[in-house]
Amino acid sequence: MDIPKYIGDIHPEDYIKEMRIYCNFKQITNDDDVLKFSKLMVDSTIDFPSENIESCEDLIKELKEHITFLIFKNSSIRKLHLLKYQLERDGGDTPKFIAKFRSLCRNAEINDIDRQKHYLYYTLPNDFFRNEFIKHYDDIKTMNDLVICFERTLNEYSRFILNGSVVALKHVATGKYLTSSIKHYETGSKNQLVFCGKSLRDSNSAWTIKCLQSPEFLPYESIIYLQHNNTNNFLEICTDRHNLSPVSKHTEVSCGSNNNYSDYTWILDRSKPESKDEFLKTQDIILLRNKYPDYLTNKQKEEILGCKDIMFTVGEDEYQEVYAHSKDNIDEYDEWCIELIE
Repeated sequence: MDIPKYIGDIHPEDYIKEMRIYCNFKQITNDDDVLKFSKLMVDSTIDFPSENIESCEDLIKELKEHITFLIFKNSSIRKLHLLKYQLERDGGDTPKFIAKFRSLCRNAEINDIDRQKHYLYYTLPNDFFRNEFIKHYDDIKTMNDLVICFERTLNEYSRFILNGSVVALKHVATGKYLTSSIKHYETGSKNQLVFCGKSLRDSNSAWTIKCLQSPEFLPYESIIYLQHNNTNNFLEICTDRHNLSPVSKHTEVSCGSNNNYSDYTWILDRSKPESKDEFLKTQDIILLRNKYPDYLTNKQKEEILGCKDIMFTVGEDEYQEVYAHSKDNIDEYDEWCIELIE
């Protein structure tokens, strides 16, 4: 262990703490000896009245009055101005950020809680964080309150499913995941299969959720589309009346690269209309509604994504059927629990 040296680039209290650790390591326990080493290891360009210093606390006070400490404090304040929180999903590290923020406040000797709140507010990455922070602003009385408020806001934010997130859709009634694979239907459109697969999700049950109307959060009643991660095809319904689901003979649901926009766009609905949630979160129970023009009636037709414990076969393999049906007959078999993967 090297002996600490003070050149004005750390807080004087940290310098003395490091010196005490060094002396303890070297089995130097006498306070006078600790003070002697502390004074000797202050850089020669940092002058102070050595004869007036009788304790480590006196040395800390003198070092704080030197111009180098003012520079150190002002540098810490500038670093606080530049500090920005980066979300963990974007590669950030929350414990390191909090440790950095607390350290800079301490180094800058910012002990007033209102100033601490001010600086943390301007590190926040988006309006959601800032709005949540303002809601609790007056309740924050200490640095610990400040960190707890930040952590609660982060936990709430982490539940939001953002535009471009990878998700899985678990069928509530049967507990199985919406899945696709490279296999194709043997009837109907003969497009890529969509079915309810395993009760544990795998790569074939991963979908990227996208919305053209929203840059970040996904509001309910917005138009979304779901792209299957393994094949890059889109979840779609077959609007051709001749292409029906294999067993129940509802509207077929498949994966494809259809250029007909209305076939693969879905409207994000709440399963409970009385819910007040504005944006989609992980573990929400949702309905997926498709709206497309019915050319026979010249009216808009609306259908809901559903599934029952109905099996069909492709080759020698059995699959649980997924289909779309009229929104007038919604029941518990139409509910999906959305889970955030990444």
